[in-house]
Amino acid sequence: MAWKPICNTCDKETKISLFDSIGLVNSQHWAKTNSTKNLYLSAAYLEAIEKTLSEELEFRYLQFYNKLNEPIGMAVVQIVNLNDNVENHEDVLCHVKESIRKKLLKTIDAKVLVCGSLFSCGENGFSFNDDISNKEGLEILNSGLKRIRDSEKINDNQVSYYLLKEFWPESFENSDAMSKHSFRDFMIDVNMVLPIHKDWNSFDDYLQSMTTKFRTKAKGALKKSNSLEKRNMTFEEIDIHVNDIQKLYDNVTAQSDFNLGNLKGATFVELKKQLQDSFLFLGYFNGDKMVGFCSSFVLPNGSLDANYVGLDYECNRNLAVYQRMLYDLIDVAIERDLNEVRFGRTAEELKSTLGAKPINMQLYIRHRNKLSNQLLKPIISSITPAVFDLRNPFKAEFSFN
Repeated sequence: MAWKPICNTCDKETKISLFDSIGLVNSQHWAKTNSTKNLYLSAAYLEAIEKTLSEELEFRYLQFYNKLNEPIGMAVVQIVNLNDNVENHEDVLCHVKESIRKKLLKTIDAKVLVCGSLFSCGENGFSFNDDISNKEGLEILNSGLKRIRDSEKINDNQVSYYLLKEFWPESFENSDAMSKHSFRDFMIDVNMVLPIHKDWNSFDDYLQSMTTKFRTKAKGALKKSNSLEKRNMTFEEIDIHVNDIQKLYDNVTAQSDFNLGNLKGATFVELKKQLQDSFLFLGYFNGDKMVGFCSSFVLPNGSLDANYVGLDYECNRNLAVYQRMLYDLIDVAIERDLNEVRFGRTAEELKSTLGAKPINMQLYIRHRNKLSNQLLKPIISSITPAVFDLRNPFKAEFSFN
């Protein structure tokens, strides 16, 4: 389809401009309102995602202006069509429990609007100028979501569910204000985060901060993977191996119940082209054969945000490829003098053996229909993060609170 502006509308407080391609927004205003320099809200990142995934997802971009026509904020939305993928409805709700699918998601008839990124964890859906308070920003955002809702109605393309993902604990007090707009909060599986200790100047320093038991385990995994060749790949190299990357990625998604919001091999090529050193793509080779990869983003706030992986599972059993990836990400963070590694969800216990700590994340959901939204309450209340045994691998003087 030819990308074009959808239209503009105004209310008493805010002018809202709505587009269906990042290429149509006012790029200067967009960059100006990305006050935290969020990489996932940058035009470069969004161009890479949209270019390679527009056949699977619909994209909407909101820009907000005050009465003087000055830019004050923006937001990113993906609209996910569920009609053709009934068994994967739970994906849209970002790893919520089986009870959601059994009790509620069979009734989903059309689309889910997701404010936030399907491809990253955190508050990556909107940004406002510093002079807009958090609560004011959420009020403006809610107006923007209504604007999209009205637009989809006009196009006979009605959204069923609205999902806001996903807030860090320090934002809960403000984000809970969405309850006045009939959004219901719930928590999903934790994000495993490893703070980088100020005394770690090398990976060996990290190993030495562990107790003997966990240091021995780490060295065992590293020894097992010693024959692997790690490559920090350019976009040209990613492009050469794009078919292998796709197969390795598909291996991982085939093992998961959650298959919505998947990237393509070509997406990694575009991300590397657009983001260069801010996007890290590590490929792992056993001889000439590519047997794994991991991708991550170097964020302006000093975080290394681990993203997607691909694995040859047989090779992983023999050579501990996945564990090697996790240790290599720690090495990168220390080398680049970063603050933390965000390992994301899954394999929580394994990641805790590396020293990562669980951080609760909160989402908000509502149904367009008032009665259906009431039925959400008992179901959402039953959702809790997965339970796992939390390990502490560090000596007392290196333990994090």
